[in-house]
Amino acid sequence: MHERTSPRPFRVLGRFQARRPFLVLLLALLSLVPAGFFATKIGFRPDFSELLPDNKDSVIEMRRVSARLSGITTLTVTAEIADGKNEAALRAFVDALAPKLQAIGSPWVEQVDWSSRETKAFFDENKLLFAELADLQKARDEVVARYEYEVQKETGVLLDESDPPPPITAASLKERLTGKKASEAKAKPKPQAEIDRGPHPNGYYMSADGKFAAVIARTSLSKKADREELRRKIEQVVEEIGPKKLDPTMEVGYTGDLVISGEEYDAIVRDLGEVGVGGVLGVLVPVLLFFLRVRTVLVMAGSLLVGLVWTFGLTYFTIGYLNSSTGFLVSIIAGNGINYGIMYMARYLEARRDDNADVEEAIEAAHKDTWLPTLSGSATTMLAYGSLMLTDFRGFKHFGVIGAYGMLLCWLATYLFTPALLAATERVRPVYFPGKEKTKARGYYGVLFAKLAQAAPRTLGAIGVVIGLVSVGLTYQYLTKDPIEYDMRNIRSERRDKSAALSLSVRVGYIVGRMSQDGMAVMTDRLEQVPLLETELQKRLAAAPADAKPFEKVVTIHSLIPKEQAEKLPLIEDIRRIVQKARKRNLISDADWAEITPYVPAEELKPIAIPDLPETVARPFTEKDGTRGRIVYIVPKQGQSVWDAHYLIRWADSFRSTTLPTGDVIKGSGRAVIYADMIQAVVEDAPKAVGLAAIGVVVIILIAFRGSARSLGVFVPWLFGVSMLLGFLYLRGIKLNFLNFIVLPITFGIGAEYSHNLMQRYLSEGGERLDRVFTETGGALVLCSMTTCIGYFALMFSINKGIASFGLAAAVGEIACLLSAVLILPAFLVWLERRRKAAQSAAAEAEGSGGQAA
Repeated sequence: MHERTSPRPFRVLGRFQARRPFLVLLLALLSLVPAGFFATKIGFRPDFSELLPDNKDSVIEMRRVSARLSGITTLTVTAEIADGKNEAALRAFVDALAPKLQAIGSPWVEQVDWSSRETKAFFDENKLLFAELADLQKARDEVVARYEYEVQKETGVLLDESDPPPPITAASLKERLTGKKASEAKAKPKPQAEIDRGPHPNGYYMSADGKFAAVIARTSLSKKADREELRRKIEQVVEEIGPKKLDPTMEVGYTGDLVISGEEYDAIVRDLGEVGVGGVLGVLVPVLLFFLRVRTVLVMAGSLLVGLVWTFGLTYFTIGYLNSSTGFLVSIIAGNGINYGIMYMARYLEARRDDNADVEEAIEAAHKDTWLPTLSGSATTMLAYGSLMLTDFRGFKHFGVIGAYGMLLCWLATYLFTPALLAATERVRPVYFPGKEKTKARGYYGVLFAKLAQAAPRTLGAIGVVIGLVSVGLTYQYLTKDPIEYDMRNIRSERRDKSAALSLSVRVGYIVGRMSQDGMAVMTDRLEQVPLLETELQKRLAAAPADAKPFEKVVTIHSLIPKEQAEKLPLIEDIRRIVQKARKRNLISDADWAEITPYVPAEELKPIAIPDLPETVARPFTEKDGTRGRIVYIVPKQGQSVWDAHYLIRWADSFRSTTLPTGDVIKGSGRAVIYADMIQAVVEDAPKAVGLAAIGVVVIILIAFRGSARSLGVFVPWLFGVSMLLGFLYLRGIKLNFLNFIVLPITFGIGAEYSHNLMQRYLSEGGERLDRVFTETGGALVLCSMTTCIGYFALMFSINKGIASFGLAAAVGEIACLLSAVLILPAFLVWLERRRKAAQSAAAEAEGSGGQAA
């Protein structure tokens, strides 16, 4: 049989690498300088909105809203008295801190919030304007009737004493003005101390026991460096005040969005580093155990390092940053990219050990026997990654871009620098010495599989067919029963460390209170659009079925403005005037007057408009430029979880786009719409990416095998391996989300590498020396799979549940495709070989029998 040779460029390159290795390595080092510099400049953006394209309506609108909202990030300073009670010290600390924080000024501090006094005073002063109109009318009528009754009684012209109106008492007046009966108010009596203190003792954001206080600084800073600088500024202010001077046991803490998000960012970056470093180091361990030589690890690590640095240096120019999806590519590319070096190293050492080849001949043999299968494997892997580039989902697209050229660069680094590294180390110390026995202690990873395939090819083949068919059935079940993940808690990050800031945040929430963190803000362009938008949204709410209401309510700045003020103001003025006249006539007792006074304004009330709202009241509806009222909040439905994507999608669809009667279109965004769009992207883009990856693998394999029937030796194990993965996902209950979905096209591409490499080596040997093919190449394939699996297993330790599920699924896919390649395929080849030899023997016997008969 004609022996296959490598293309002439590879032969020329091999001779140059063997003869001038140090020059080649110098070029590698020089390339690392600029690549490494730019790789260190890559940014990281963990926000899930970075996974969607910039032209997505939800992303555009979210950024527009964020740019207009004021003080959207908080940094809260807390003070706590550890021993005893010293409310005076806490008040002194807050009084000293609040003005100093405000003095820091914009853009660092836009607002300081430390007290509910202004808000409480506003609502206390105008409480009658928020009463129901019917209650006010009844209260006015009763007050007028009783007053007239008493006047008539004094003047002696009382016409009817049979049914006198009720007296003007605190109980009767409060019942009308608050809409509650005295019996209801007394149903759950509160301790007098609690009534006197109220929710915020002395108007401060302070706990009821007077031991814990909070001051909130609001900012719109978004850059990590700016946020860290703000915290340093605030810490410096606190140090200048000297809390210990006020009370030796006073402890100051920091919480709020700014602190918690910073901790989460650091946790994610730390997670990326640990997973990346752990994955890279982990893939080298089985390499050492396989080759039993430190130099092989160092050589492959060197080439892999070049490929990784090239990859992320190039990423600085192609994308410029990593997101929550691409941040873990270091481990993934390392696990896949080292496969080329493994295949090359295995063939090189085999040539040196078994064929007695010198360095140049061994490099030539490694080039000849590995370049095509590894390049084809790299092409299928690139195609798997590249299939993601055609999706609209930026998380997939960036993953595909970086992964695709990462595979190519790792392949190039392997064939450019691994031979030179080997030649250079051979000059220092040969891998084998002439005249010495060459140990066979290698390739053990493939021995067991080779022996099993040769011992029981029919049994293994039958088992493989049964498992494959069952897996195909489970795959059908998985894909037809909606494999998309709708529980958003399964994609969030869970920090392993205990955060003091998180604990403080809970305590601050109890004291300060806040508008629901789950409410979504919709931004209008003009104030007159707000009532129109509210009306349209209320129509949608009313039209929705009772069991499928999309949201609870719509909150606008008009919700803070008393309704029917024109009708209420004359009634309130009548009540105020008559009650004061009744007091002058001693128609109201001193005790009742003391209780009535808080409900009756001392002066004539004025109508309340949006500009009259105190800053603390109007803050949620105030933009950076001071404009009030153009923000509308959509509150989620009570009893529904915002982590349930089924509800999340319904909620998002209810306000993502609203056409007003004027023809204006108001778009909504926020976390709900972002998440809904990401789920929709998976649903829409998954079939495209998987279909392209599958078609691409088929085309590449057909080209590599020139359309011959031998390509079935790749297709069948590949199909069974992919089906086993999907069957595992079905049995394990793992759903697809926008982080782990990538496992499908990757497994489609990489899963074909193993059977492809084995078939190429089988053909290179002319169908002979099966034991050597299965042991050497099969062992190298096992090692390739081990390194890739370790790269994936490293992801399972991520704090993000979506990434962890990706690592598990990808590792299972690797193992399934490997077992198909090193068990089912070899068993099939052994069976074919035995059938061929049996047919040859039968033909020879028949020919011999015919000759004797003649």
